[in-house]
Amino acid sequence: MPLDAETIQHLHSTLRALPRPLLESLTRAFRKRFQVPEAAATIADRINQKCHHDWIETFLVSHREVRPADQPQASSD
Repeated sequence: MPLDAETIQHLHSTLRALPRPLLESLTRAFRKRFQVPEAAATIADRINQKCHHDWIETFLVSHREVRPADQPQASSD
């Protein structure tokens, strides 16, 4: 099922905000899962189906850092 442009844009924004190591890990895993060739410079244009959205959401939840509620997330500034 195709994603609408707004959802795709939201996913791209979410991915751009990830710390570099997590983004690289997600990219490698996405390429493997969806058979994106290494020759493809980016996975951004491959994120266009509901299955991609669901997979990314699951990946991010499974890789979320656990921290105490009173400890703020480190800024990437």
